[in-house]
Amino acid sequence: MKTTSTSARRAIGALLTGAVSLGMLTVGVGTGTAQAAEQVCTGTSSIYGVLDDGRLTYTAITPGNGNRVRTRIGPDLGFTPVAMATLNFNTILVTSTTGALYRVDVQTNDETLAVSAIKKIVDTGWTHDKLTYDGYGHLYGTTTNGTLLQYSVSQAKPAGSQHIGERAEIGTGFVLKTLTSTGQDRLLATTEAGKLLSYKVSGGSWKRGDLKESGWSGFDQVVSSGSGYYYGRIAKTGAMYWYKDANISDGKGDDIAYNNDDPVDASGWTQTLLSAAPGQVTCTTPVETLDPDNITQVKAAGRDLMNKQDSDWATAAQWNCLNNLWNRESGWRWNAQNPTSAAYGIPQSNPGSKMASAGADWRTNPLTQIRWGLDYIDNRYGTPCTAWNHSENHGWY
Repeated sequence: MKTTSTSARRAIGALLTGAVSLGMLTVGVGTGTAQAAEQVCTGTSSIYGVLDDGRLTYTAITPGNGNRVRTRIGPDLGFTPVAMATLNFNTILVTSTTGALYRVDVQTNDETLAVSAIKKIVDTGWTHDKLTYDGYGHLYGTTTNGTLLQYSVSQAKPAGSQHIGERAEIGTGFVLKTLTSTGQDRLLATTEAGKLLSYKVSGGSWKRGDLKESGWSGFDQVVSSGSGYYYGRIAKTGAMYWYKDANISDGKGDDIAYNNDDPVDASGWTQTLLSAAPGQVTCTTPVETLDPDNITQVKAAGRDLMNKQDSDWATAAQWNCLNNLWNRESGWRWNAQNPTSAAYGIPQSNPGSKMASAGADWRTNPLTQIRWGLDYIDNRYGTPCTAWNHSENHGWY
């Protein structure tokens, strides 16, 4: 892949857009309304891949503008890969045609792409056609018959089945063209017909959101680096496009910003597999328009964020539960500290540093704290009222 200037990429992107409208290209790249940026995002979208000759690749993309800053090509994996999932910036899981599971340890991906080990950690049984890791301990895979499976990963560098276990069958009907993770127990997928879908897995159940009914059929690879950044590769042209979903948890696609006139690259992405490192991008919302010490304003923002977290939560009953819960925990004060523990902030995260996953400004930004707290409730309890009931019965949540 060749590094291309922003102006050149825009010119090429415009030509591609024109070609699509004239019917010269039959693959679609989707359409949507760009949303005004409300967040400040930091980090790098790190995407690993495998070329058709078996060599590993690494690409770094600046999330805010879609600029590719470097691409490195590494060694041959030594086997034919089928599916891959990136656990962290230097650990990748890859399955083979024989059903073996390999762990690839990346030594460096800066000036060169070098690996320190390619280790077979499971001999057989890994016959998934797709894999993805959510960055929070859960590995997801699909089978050719459409079964979605979940595994718990207990080590940053798993040595085998002792570190990848608790296999759970989530459901059937997951016959998908692409699969990636967007956050904790959150999945993004496309279908052959071009639908863009989101899934929220909670325990053994799941909930689907239909983000787009069509327009995504041209992508044979879609990956996410976290914080709502999606990247889609068109096999026919080798082009890579980038998108920003303002809210990954609302189950809606009307807030996805499209950048079709400014692709990451107009060609050159020829990998047979792609996988993004999860959680490498963090977005925060500035608080210039919110007085963090004004509890009325903070609560109003909290109710708005709660409604956006899940449309089923947008009720007076759920708000009363959340309001009661955080009144008890912190009085909705961003600097609330528990005198007997390391719990901190509006949701009383223990320790407070856990909220860093929602933003680097977790110590002072009530919006960052609220977002983390809503995700915590969503993943652990499912609803604010379930969390409140647990607090009523046990004194904590």
